[in-house]
Amino acid sequence: LAPSNSSSSARLTTAVYRACAGPPVSARMEAARGAMAAISGLAQQRADAGLRKTVAGLLISRGAALQALQLSSEPLAQARTPFPAQAPGTALPVAPAADVAAGPEAEALLQSIGEHAAAAAAAVAQERSAEALKSFEGLAAAFRALGDRACEAAALTALSSALAACGGDRRDAFRAASAAVKAARAVGDKPGLIAALEGAVSTSFAFGDPDEALRAATEVAALASQGGDRRAEARARLAAASAQLATGDAQAAMEASFQALELCRALGDKQGQAMALSVAYDVNVLLGRPAAAAGSARDALALARGDRRAEAAASLLVGGVGTAERDALDACQQALSLYQGLGDKAGEAAAKLAVANAHLSKQDGKEADQGLASAKEALAAFKGLGSRSGEAVALATVAAAYIQKGEAAEAEEAGREALSFFRELRDSVGEAYTTSLLKEAKVVAAKPSPASVRFEEATSIAHVEVSDGSSGASLRGVVEQLQMSKGLSCIVLHINGATDPATPPGSGRDFGLFLMGLRMLGLPVVASVCGRISGPMWAFVLTCDYRIAATTSTFICPLWGKPECMRSFLGHNVLVQLCMSTGPKDSLVMLESGVVHQLQKGAADTRTAAAEMAKRVVATPSMACRKQPFVLNQSVEEYAMAAIQGKGVC
Repeated sequence: LAPSNSSSSARLTTAVYRACAGPPVSARMEAARGAMAAISGLAQQRADAGLRKTVAGLLISRGAALQALQLSSEPLAQARTPFPAQAPGTALPVAPAADVAAGPEAEALLQSIGEHAAAAAAAVAQERSAEALKSFEGLAAAFRALGDRACEAAALTALSSALAACGGDRRDAFRAASAAVKAARAVGDKPGLIAALEGAVSTSFAFGDPDEALRAATEVAALASQGGDRRAEARARLAAASAQLATGDAQAAMEASFQALELCRALGDKQGQAMALSVAYDVNVLLGRPAAAAGSARDALALARGDRRAEAAASLLVGGVGTAERDALDACQQALSLYQGLGDKAGEAAAKLAVANAHLSKQDGKEADQGLASAKEALAAFKGLGSRSGEAVALATVAAAYIQKGEAAEAEEAGREALSFFRELRDSVGEAYTTSLLKEAKVVAAKPSPASVRFEEATSIAHVEVSDGSSGASLRGVVEQLQMSKGLSCIVLHINGATDPATPPGSGRDFGLFLMGLRMLGLPVVASVCGRISGPMWAFVLTCDYRIAATTSTFICPLWGKPECMRSFLGHNVLVQLCMSTGPKDSLVMLESGVVHQLQKGAADTRTAAAEMAKRVVATPSMACRKQPFVLNQSVEEYAMAAIQGKGVC
């Protein structure tokens, strides 16, 4: 053997140590590279989500609420992305530098690197965020102790990605990204520096800092252009376009997206072209140019031909601009067909929502019915998938459909449920959109709605719609239609109370005349009660044979009407209590007091239950209300006459 202090002896000792010490260096480095690639992919997903939320906030401020909601909701955003963004690559060398990889200490560090890499990969695969973050911290510390700056830069980039993907501290993530860039710059390795800067771009987007992302992307574009790396330059231009869009600089974003588009076209990169067109699409939406946005979406659709999944996503872009053109609806239906063929349930649910919005954009009564049906199908699909975000958006779409149909109570119910979901998810964009829908529902509720009647000849039931704003003329018209009809056995009175406390109550005289008209018919009356009951609306509630209310209903005390007449309605004790009380009472209190006989969860269930009860009344001639309807009670006549004359009203 050579003398113990010779370099040949050191190399021989190291070689023998490695041969006996488990996996080779290349296997450990490959394990580290795999773990870094995995966390980079997750960080890119977090970056995409952060970018979408930033852009969605801008769209909300510009009035494009629907497009903002489509961006902020994860299942909808995934369904409308033709090609997902690729994560930046890792610049980890195949092996550490020879001058730092020799000796037992280096071998121990390399073994530690292999162990941390394996633990990190397992934690990422099993979605154990805390363990993954701890493993990447250990991996970065081991590479730092090894002393190879290029390896250290790659490890620090992976650490910043881990902090972004696992919800770590923002300052620690930016500190790691900055240290990675500094280490790569010190080595003088341009590919390594580009990789570190791309990692900084991803981290910046994930933590909602588009300005820092733009700075890093601009440097990457310059380095890639100098080095002739056109693919890296295209990625950088695309990242710069996204960052400029997020900062609200639409013109610069459009120019950068066109630059990226040309670079990707020269490279034959269809995925890159589609991503550049997606940025141009969002820019046009931000600028309020739906026709130009639709043009960008069609170009993306042409690129996606042959890839059914990408084609379905691009079709959703075409149909998601919110235009009332027929091709928007056709594109959404085409996307629905493609997702059904692929067996993609999440994509299918998102496409059904797009179909609903396409119908609603036409602002037509029949289209609103079809839009409501599609939104309810999407709601059921998202419930089946367990997607709370999708369910929230579907409920908001249901509320929008009800608003267009003029059904304020149902719109408010769906909107409030959607709002609770968005708050649970901490989705500020969804909250803003749903809050605006609830305001629209209040406007709809404040509009006078005429009373109307619908006949079911097969069941001999008449369905009468009344509300606070029902005019005397419309109420008289309903009575005339009821009197002219033949074979009626029961009336279902759908009482739609106000959703806005500021809505003035209707005329007591008109409501009293309507009650006298019902007395002339002498038929049993089943009530479905929704919304806010106050003032003369109490007349409709108290004089029905069977009263079913929605749990969301509220009743404003004191009772309205002549107190002496209401003793037979409720009993002495309840009458005194409700006449002496002031303020709102919930539906449960009304159930306990006997004012209502049954509660249902929402407006739709309440109306259905009332209709089913009416069918039971029709099918059972022996029921007391068939023999002696309550509306024929002498107290009801006195109550109605007092209302007409304006006497003795609380």
